[in-house]
Amino acid sequence: MEQKIQDLVEYLKNTAEGKCAIALAGAHAKGAADASSDIDIYIFAEQAKPWEERKALLSAIADPGTTPWVDERFDAAPWGGGMDFHYQGTPVEAVGRTIARMEQVIGDCLVGKYEIIPATWTSNGYYTFIYLCELSFLKPVWDPDGILADWQAKAAVYPEPLRRAIMTDFLGRSGTWMGNFHYESAVRRGDILFTAPIVLHTLMDMVQVVFALNRTYFTGDKKLEAALSKLPVCPDALRPESLDLLLTTPRDPKILEEQRQLLQSAYRQLSGWVSEALK
Repeated sequence: MEQKIQDLVEYLKNTAEGKCAIALAGAHAKGAADASSDIDIYIFAEQAKPWEERKALLSAIADPGTTPWVDERFDAAPWGGGMDFHYQGTPVEAVGRTIARMEQVIGDCLVGKYEIIPATWTSNGYYTFIYLCELSFLKPVWDPDGILADWQAKAAVYPEPLRRAIMTDFLGRSGTWMGNFHYESAVRRGDILFTAPIVLHTLMDMVQVVFALNRTYFTGDKKLEAALSKLPVCPDALRPESLDLLLTTPRDPKILEEQRQLLQSAYRQLSGWVSEALK
């Protein structure tokens, strides 16, 4: 696998123009890869080579019978420009970002500014502060100009302005339905299409508060239960023994009320902790 990754790095250098840095991400960067893991690679560059050139390059190395997906630009979306293909039997997800965009978002996050952008592939939206989170685990594999080294130094300590902003904003979001009579009446009539999204989004907002309280970077939606179990400051409602209740959606009003009470208990705990943290 190491040789395969090195080969991919050499190929992907040719998708960029100007200064460039490349990093390994995902399970391989975190040391959690298994036989079914794909390869996640980030390319940071002054700009992308023209779409036609990148498409031709990846088509030449992609497995026979497969067609690479290549976004038009490295700034095609807030999270970058995707280049997905299969190489020697392994799915590869390469993400390109411009250095200018990285500098802008990192600078904003360091002073507590970020965006929450709706996206279909993540349940609660795309948080731009994930840029800093990713820097906490990315494994540089090509960084001749020290670009990644500089960014990772900036992200080495969880920025206090970002922590305070996340705790404040996401606690406010998670309190939206606490004590709300529309939620209460939906519980009484067993309206699970109304209550289930409330529970999920409230829970996901609380997750962000918990990570910020612990000064721990959020690293994505996958394997959250395991990540939460390692955090010392966490409401009981977000522990494994309570998640089964929160993430089931029976039509029984009694159980739906138990869900609501559990969320309210977690909200009260978080409110107290955040209040102390913000003093």
